Amino acid sequence: MFAKLNKLIANPENKRFLGNFISLATLQGLNYILPLLTLPYLVRILGAEKFGTLAFATAIISYFIVLTDYGFNFTATREVAVHKQNNEKLNEIFSSVMIIKFFLLAISFVILIVLVSFFDKFSSDPELYFLTFGTVLGQVLFPIWFFQGVEKMKYITIINIVTKTLFAIAIFIFVKQASDYYLVPLLTSLGAILAGGYSLYLIYKKFNIKFSVQKFNVVTSHLKGGVHLFLTSALSNLLTSSGTIILSFVSNNTIVGYYSASEKLFRAIVGLFTPVTQALYPISCTKVNQENLAKPYIKKIFTIVGGIALILSLIVALLSKPIVNLIYGIEFINYSYVLAVMMIWLFFGVINNIIGIQYLTAMRKDKVYTYSFVAAASATVILNIILIPHFMIDGILFSMIFGEILLTLSMLGLIFRLKL
Repeated sequence: MFAKLNKLIANPENKRFLGNFISLATLQGLNYILPLLTLPYLVRILGAEKFGTLAFATAIISYFIVLTDYGFNFTATREVAVHKQNNEKLNEIFSSVMIIKFFLLAISFVILIVLVSFFDKFSSDPELYFLTFGTVLGQVLFPIWFFQGVEKMKYITIINIVTKTLFAIAIFIFVKQASDYYLVPLLTSLGAILAGGYSLYLIYKKFNIKFSVQKFNVVTSHLKGGVHLFLTSALSNLLTSSGTIILSFVSNNTIVGYYSASEKLFRAIVGLFTPVTQALYPISCTKVNQENLAKPYIKKIFTIVGGIALILSLIVALLSKPIVNLIYGIEFINYSYVLAVMMIWLFFGVINNIIGIQYLTAMRKDKVYTYSFVAAASATVILNIILIPHFMIDGILFSMIFGEILLTLSMLGLIFRLKL
């Protein structure tokens, strides 16, 4: 048994995967533990209403994060993975992507100024949105796609462990009453910006990557290369955050707070799969482009990762009431069913990552993935608009699950139709 294990670890590909997985698992473990510490504290200190206010601001700003990411977490990762031995090409990729990201950051900031200047929903609390916008700058500065592409995820882990731990400690020190809710986005933004700044320093020192102005046609080629996955990412965000935003307009911040509390737990559970899927992606980019390896590889990760997702979903659904009571208290117990129903969403979300990211995107069939997302996201938003005013939180749950299942069926249908 140990001989087989040593043989597996000795394989360079397995060794890289294991190292990246451990780094990402450590990071995701931190992402899992810290919210379990800070979320109950914030919910109890701020109350459902202020927590709902923060959730709405976060949902709005998430659209700007998607815009500035522009799908580069997949396309740029793929390009870096292919050219990681060519320093000149890496400099070109890094510089082009950062130019595009800062251009999109400027556009995002202009849009935010328009929102807080001309719309009452935003102008009543402009400071909240500007403070939350700091996370967008942090995301732009932190090129996680580069570290993924060169398969050096340990750097991501170290940076995030330090900044997220300091952020969690600061929450407990400074947030003492409901009126301190401004400090939450302020501290989050500061942590993101510091992490991003230090990551750029590491890229310069460890990988000898230097920013340089690129030719217009080079930048536009990277812009065009990311368009399909940008649409996919934008639609994915629309798929998940439109419910919170619509709910904010048709109900009150307290109801939004109850829903968002369950959704935060759901996101923490989803995050358990992030190190697995992120560590698999560079390997998938290699495997699925080898005809004799593609289908056996996908079947293998489908069985293992999908099986784990199914078991975890069932466990959390059955224990949702004691979980919510333990973390948020008796005030939220009537909304524990929200977490239970979200486990259906979790299962199909993991399946869709395997099909859409590990298979279609890795084999450069971005258009197929995008077409499927268009169908699913459009149906979800339409259902949200129709159902949320009448059924509130239940309308979101039905719409989101329907959208995920439709995405699964759409991708599978196109795969069989196109014989991929």
